[in-house]
Amino acid sequence: MTQGKVGLPACARGRFDERRSFAALVARGGADWHDTVMKAIQGNPVLRQVDRQELRGGILEVSPGQAAQLAALISVGSLLYGPCASLRAPDEERDACLRELLGAVGNGARFFTNHGHAEDGEEGEFLAPSFHANVLAGTTIDICLVGVSDENVLVLWRFEDD
Repeated sequence: MTQGKVGLPACARGRFDERRSFAALVARGGADWHDTVMKAIQGNPVLRQVDRQELRGGILEVSPGQAAQLAALISVGSLLYGPCASLRAPDEERDACLRELLGAVGNGARFFTNHGHAEDGEEGEFLAPSFHANVLAGTTIDICLVGVSDENVLVLWRFEDD
């Protein structure tokens, strides 16, 4: 496999604040998808601090439905002040775009995060007003969502300082 930028769906462009988040969909570069994630984030000044071993040991698998909540939180929620109230209300355009984005990962995609509610399994609520996280980027707080299929890797990451 050769890693290359696949590109986010058109609806996702501009949906993620570049000052506080990172979003990329890249071709999977080999058997160990952690390598693909590390290559994808290496050019970001905040995320270059992520340690490969912490990435490997600091994220847990979540369901596709939970991944949709996380994608919404990363796109518009505040990690310091909680999710925007608008995230609890249906938004047809936003929700359709996030479904398209998650679907672009590929068939059989699995999703992973460092959000603390992943420890709760299927009961995890990612739009809760308070949460903890396994900080990976060395910022005050960061939340990632990594989607992995045989073909692609999606990396969504939000980071905030006080």
